[in-house]
Amino acid sequence: MRVILHCEITAVTYLQYGSVSWSTFSTWLHILIHTNESWAIFDFDESSPDRHGARRFASHVIVPTGVYIVLQEDGSPVEVRLTNETARLRQPTHYNTPIQVSLQTLISSTAKRRTRRQLEHYLQRTRDRDGECLVTGLKSRTWSRLKAAHIFPRVHETEVRFSQSVAWLAKFLIHIQWSEKGYPILIIDTAPLLDLGGPTKIDSIQNVILMRSDLCDLWDNYEFGVDPDDNHRITAFINGLGDVHGLRLRLDHISDQRLRPLDVLFRDHFRQGVLKHMKGLGESMWDYEGNLSAGAFDLSRHEIWSNAEGKERLELELADRLFEHRVAQDLQRSDA
Repeated sequence: MRVILHCEITAVTYLQYGSVSWSTFSTWLHILIHTNESWAIFDFDESSPDRHGARRFASHVIVPTGVYIVLQEDGSPVEVRLTNETARLRQPTHYNTPIQVSLQTLISSTAKRRTRRQLEHYLQRTRDRDGECLVTGLKSRTWSRLKAAHIFPRVHETEVRFSQSVAWLAKFLIHIQWSEKGYPILIIDTAPLLDLGGPTKIDSIQNVILMRSDLCDLWDNYEFGVDPDDNHRITAFINGLGDVHGLRLRLDHISDQRLRPLDVLFRDHFRQGVLKHMKGLGESMWDYEGNLSAGAFDLSRHEIWSNAEGKERLELELADRLFEHRVAQDLQRSDA
């Protein structure tokens, strides 16, 4: 299914699995397009003099696969602009791993134990709360097929922009994202701050869900999302996910609101999927395995790192790898 502008620029692309209604689709379009006039969706008909057929209204009717056009409500042309907003870049989550970087020898063994606990506590708490894949209901005798996934990415607790100085690891500007959105205030999880990832609470299990391990990379890439405004329905944004599209996230077992994942976080994640996979022809896919596999990267590959996305990906990767160091240093200061 495509929605095109009157000037024939593809504005929206979506693979219809046969369950998205006109009301839902219209809501997504309001994220993606801007115009000064009221607009409506019409069937695209190239053989018609005005190039459109019947108008489509917001309803529970399922959107048929096809090509549509955005016009003014009376069918006349309208100037439409695609949003400049892009999906938040996100690195693959490092699941069930020990601390990935060696802690400095100056950190006490107590701080090391506390740091490891801080990095792994959300995993155990999520297992205890969920016990199964919240997407498919899969249960496993071992945890090898089930992983804990953050809803809002941990690396974006702070967005790090490294300076070009010699001491580039020490001097950087920090722009708060998670905190700037007010999410820490919404977390009502009463666990100790140590178990919440510190004062920002980004590691609270209100920001983590358990899912099948093969779905985690898809989740990180916003290839499917949870729509909290449609009874937590699973929506796939790419092909090949017919086995999960249309399911509803299993949350009925969480009666304690202090442990329940926040709808505002699902809504934020879902928005990233709309932006990444529906805007225009969709964003280009980043080859994480090829560019950052095995924990190493070749900075001489200018075709990768010289463009804007490559630079931002590198900054995110460095921020992700330095996360444990920052946690350890924070704990050391709290022990002092």
